[in-house]
Amino acid sequence: MFDEHGVRLIPETQIYNVDETAYTVCHKPSAVVAQKGQRGVGALMSVEKGKTITAVCCMSAAGHFVPPMLIFPRKRVKPELMDGAPVGSIAAGSKSGWIKQELFSKWFDHFLLTVQPTSRPHPTLLILDGHSSYTKNLNVILKARENNVKILSLPSHCTHRLQPLDVAFFKNVNAFYDTAVQNRIRQHARAVTESQVAELFAEAYNRAATMKNAHSGFAVSGIHPYNPAKFDDKDFIASELTDRPLIDADIQPSDG
Repeated sequence: MFDEHGVRLIPETQIYNVDETAYTVCHKPSAVVAQKGQRGVGALMSVEKGKTITAVCCMSAAGHFVPPMLIFPRKRVKPELMDGAPVGSIAAGSKSGWIKQELFSKWFDHFLLTVQPTSRPHPTLLILDGHSSYTKNLNVILKARENNVKILSLPSHCTHRLQPLDVAFFKNVNAFYDTAVQNRIRQHARAVTESQVAELFAEAYNRAATMKNAHSGFAVSGIHPYNPAKFDDKDFIASELTDRPLIDADIQPSDG
């Protein structure tokens, strides 16, 4: 992001982070509070198990959010499953509901269409984790080179500190989603099904997708404003184990 003279090469308006989070129709209710000794107090929950819907989210350091992609656990996604989804969202399907290489390629086309990096004077930086759908996706890598996009993959086991979406966004959107599901169950006295997930996710997403959360995520991770002193020596203590020199197996310990 900087040249040898310390001049920023990529402005905050063109620094993006993409990651995914998962939702299930088998909602687990929060703790139920009641008076001591009171009986018959509980909460409804879904009986439909095993269905996971993945949301691929992306935001910039300047607070711009790329409309998400929802991945449903099916080969063909019915249009009505996206009723009430966040404006501009796209849908995809996979057997498991998880992201795959071809689905990330579809999302990347959506990203290029939304951000339009080729029309910008500076490259666009896309920060992501080490998921194989991202890092081993040759189709995306070639498209990135052709469309003025630089891809930066974060090291393993560091995303909880370095990835803006993990730091400041997903915690909020997941909490809002739980609240939306609980409210719907209380109002309708029915379990949530796959057909309501997009609408409930939109309610949570629209509350969490704020400039404040985006700015906070990039600031706390030290990406923008750039802060190389964000982490001190104690943050790297765990790596000392792998920094130890290897013991030569041919050298036998002495008896004293």
